[in-house]
Amino acid sequence: MLDVPVRLAAIGLGNRTTKYLNYLLDHPQQGRLTAIVEPDPSRMSEIKSLFGVESGNCFSSTESFFCEKRDVDGVIIGTPDKTHYGIAMDAIGHGYHCLLEKPIATTARECIEVAEAAKKAGVLVCVCYVLRYHPYYHKVKDILDSGELGPIISGSHIENVGIDRMTHSYVRGIFSNSNKSTPLILEKCCHDIDMLIWLMNKHVAKVSSFGSLGWFKSENAPEGSSERCVNCKIEQDCPFSAVDLYQRRKEWISNFVVPNGDTLDNVIAKELREGRYGRCVYHCDNDVADHQTVGLEMAGGVTIGMSIETLTRHDGRATKINCAFGEVFAGGDSVTVTHFSRSREEKYSFAETLNMPLHGNADLKIIEDFLQAVQDPENHKLLSPIEEALESHIVCFKIEESRQEGKTIEL
Repeated sequence: MLDVPVRLAAIGLGNRTTKYLNYLLDHPQQGRLTAIVEPDPSRMSEIKSLFGVESGNCFSSTESFFCEKRDVDGVIIGTPDKTHYGIAMDAIGHGYHCLLEKPIATTARECIEVAEAAKKAGVLVCVCYVLRYHPYYHKVKDILDSGELGPIISGSHIENVGIDRMTHSYVRGIFSNSNKSTPLILEKCCHDIDMLIWLMNKHVAKVSSFGSLGWFKSENAPEGSSERCVNCKIEQDCPFSAVDLYQRRKEWISNFVVPNGDTLDNVIAKELREGRYGRCVYHCDNDVADHQTVGLEMAGGVTIGMSIETLTRHDGRATKINCAFGEVFAGGDSVTVTHFSRSREEKYSFAETLNMPLHGNADLKIIEDFLQAVQDPENHKLLSPIEEALESHIVCFKIEESRQEGKTIEL
């Protein structure tokens, strides 16, 4: 058991990592940032100053960080998907515990290798499955586990990605091409699959899936459109306008880095003129599906239907679980339980929680769980260990295989 704060290295100072680091500011007795790995000087400088990290413990590459053993207990890995496998294997090889952003890796074999390496080395790997830590889904879990509604029979789940997130991340963005990143089902929805497995408390036996890239492709480009939104005659009437999203509404701009001496407006204007995020959605190199349905058969015959919707203004999830004596619906800002006997209904509001930052503070619960497990592994078990997260990854790869080959696959 560690009686001192866990010494952490942050590898990749993007959006997810910096959210986890918020916890350390208020809980210095549990964890302390002692090393940084980040190629962008401005990001490194900001975090270095905020946490008082020594210059000798700031590295611009993973190669320079891993070239020798460092005085850290664990690492936060928040780098691009394709790099997770190599960095995780290096960290495990040095004996560092890992807080690993999803996905574990970009192939099934690599995911398995990371899990096997962690087990052999005796290190903890916590996969950042935020839904497991959210009080909204904990309420659903508690209701189902209580048995008051009888055995689970079936379920349905909708993941509304929304057109802003879709065009930013999966059409123009870094997750748009499966050869360079990962399929939509893995990158966006592996924690949805994990959440369903966790709620049902059953393993997946069979999967089937249908879906394709239906809209965001060149043959659907409207007459008069241009390859960049800033030069487009019909931009003001286009629901997918980059000018509207980034410049007028100032949304989805958190990953636009503003160098010292520059302004956010200048960075946005340059991105629209020259960067990937200024491109027309009909003229990108994207190939990931923009609509997909998934069928799961769990052990014991429980069935689940899941739909991934991108052409919608809605952005959120809705889950319904049907049991023998009642049903649970988690949608919007509430969880509703209906008892079939006398049609009795109970409703639990999470409006206040859902309006809180950091996914209703679930992001902070992730790093809290990780730090407590590192400090006292005998008495504190991870809520999202790699041993359990592995199944949802394997299932996602099988779902994508089913979508591409048009067949039902047994696990």
